[in-house]
Amino acid sequence: MVADFQRRSLENIAIRQGSAVPSGTRRQAGKSYRVLHVLDHSWPVMDGYSQRSRSLITAQLNMDFRPAVLTSPLHQHDDPTAEEIFLDGVRYFRTPCQQGVSGRAIQGRWPVVREISVVRLLKKRIQQLLETEPFDIIHAHSPALCGLAALEAVRRRSIPLVYEIRSFWEDSPLVRKKTLQASIRYRLARDLETYVVRRADAVVGIASSILEELRDRRISADKLFHVPNGVDIARFVPQPRDISLAVELGLEGSPTIGYLGTFFLWEGVSWMVRAAAELRRQGLQFQLLIVGDGADAIEVKRAIEETRAEGYIRWLGRIPHDQVERYYSVMDVLAYPRLRTRLTDLVTPLKPLEAMALGKPILASGVGGLRELIDPEVTGLLFDPGNREDFCRQASRLLLQVDLRRRLGEKARSQILEEKSWDLLARRYESVYQEAVQNAQARGWSGRP
Repeated sequence: MVADFQRRSLENIAIRQGSAVPSGTRRQAGKSYRVLHVLDHSWPVMDGYSQRSRSLITAQLNMDFRPAVLTSPLHQHDDPTAEEIFLDGVRYFRTPCQQGVSGRAIQGRWPVVREISVVRLLKKRIQQLLETEPFDIIHAHSPALCGLAALEAVRRRSIPLVYEIRSFWEDSPLVRKKTLQASIRYRLARDLETYVVRRADAVVGIASSILEELRDRRISADKLFHVPNGVDIARFVPQPRDISLAVELGLEGSPTIGYLGTFFLWEGVSWMVRAAAELRRQGLQFQLLIVGDGADAIEVKRAIEETRAEGYIRWLGRIPHDQVERYYSVMDVLAYPRLRTRLTDLVTPLKPLEAMALGKPILASGVGGLRELIDPEVTGLLFDPGNREDFCRQASRLLLQVDLRRRLGEKARSQILEEKSWDLLARRYESVYQEAVQNAQARGWSGRP
């Protein structure tokens, strides 16, 4: 027993550090798992969540796993016409958002009733699939509603459950509002997440800080695994500047700082507009290209107008997903000005990895989630979150020093190739699933408490 515990601990440590597990310690090496991924939403709703899901599932398919996808009723809220389809060799199942009380609760966002309805409908759909589809693993992904539905669906079944945390549900902006009701919801959300984690057979965190938080909640480290965000290195490769696009956008004659992503409030895009105005007042010539949209859009627009920055800031809104690389090509520096919150300290974003794969130098705030991705002075430059003076200092270095941009970009690309390819990261799920199977067998398939 002691030797087995030590061996499994060493395997988990190797995975958390990104090392290969020695082949002699792998159990059931090369097993082709039939996996049902239970997701909040998926393609064609495009965001970082669905992009990670699609990338890891594609990589698992390349490993001869047999993944399938089931989305929650909330996907139907964002994509009402969604149908069950085959996409790139993967079956996508949907959970209908019914017309009765449950449907009205979900559509109307009724507090508590909405969450109960999501869990009930999703649990029922999982159970329906388990009656007809032979899955080896149920792999539920945050939020905790997906985890709870999967847990309830497999409670008395001999199927291991893996739960993957992208971010903690209690850190949702809706839950974090400073009201008594929100405080109660925060506590309930935190307790629910912990409940699911304790009963899952294996748990994946996309950031080491998430795993540290779980250890603080006295979750056994032996079943915790780190599978960070990755990138498709075949798609995101360095490419020449798209001259015609640069001319079209008026990005000639000076370097361009770029932001490409969703305008979540914590991303700090409107803050960056005002910081860029300060940088401009210092006499530096540059362009700022902003691509995206979201909750902070009104403030971004107001900041551009109030700083009279229309002459050097281009805000394009959303662009087609297959055009992303063209717009990256005209950006000389990629900026990620995240504000400091508990969420940004714990969660690692996906977009910086795309930029690094393209060989772009990174300018980012030093919140925990970005520090986990960026090695200061090696793969990018970090500034003190919310500090305009420090932003201007580090941005000036990148704008004025072409050699620095080139060196940081080359090192970033090299690091991505060595550590962040999805084909490489997906192999970690072999050990995750093996651990889940072993833990499920250890409890004798007798059900969870």
